[in-house]
Amino acid sequence: MLISSFYSDAFDGQFALRLKDSAKQLGFECDLFKWPKGGAGTAQAMLRSRLLSRSLGEHRGEDILFVDPEAQLHRRPDVLLDEDDFDVGIYYDLQTLDISGPIFLRNNARTIQLVRDWQALTLAEPDAGELDTLSQILSRPSSPVQVRRLPVTYAWVERIHRDLHPSANPVIVHFKTDGLISSRIRIPR
Repeated sequence: MLISSFYSDAFDGQFALRLKDSAKQLGFECDLFKWPKGGAGTAQAMLRSRLLSRSLGEHRGEDILFVDPEAQLHRRPDVLLDEDDFDVGIYYDLQTLDISGPIFLRNNARTIQLVRDWQALTLAEPDAGELDTLSQILSRPSSPVQVRRLPVTYAWVERIHRDLHPSANPVIVHFKTDGLISSRIRIPR
């Protein structure tokens, strides 16, 4: 499995280097891509799908885990490595169905087509967010892609999840959310 991420400036770059180090400690290669801050509108709207398409193409046969640059892997992602009955692994909120956190893709023909469809829909609906268009694609009844909802421990934000799951052992921890450094700031409910 290959870890893939991007960064746009020195601040995100420091987080991305921590991500790369955490992946290396677990024995995973991590590709980091520099993305121009701001970027062109369409290119910025297709950031994740373009990066995933590139990673799938450059690493034929290797599964890809896209992780935001401010995340770190804390332990082996057993679900992604030991279970093989799904093509896509994502975390989504059960109430809103909003996708957040990492995106895992098996490197197969179904997921390659999924990424192509995702890019096409993002171009067709430029006002929709990239994760919104991914959600639309994945929720189509005719989709041949098998989706696995990842546990919250794969999209862990300490200040949000610890009170709800006090004994959880996070796999992927996200440190910067909504412009805050979540490991340092605690927001009262």
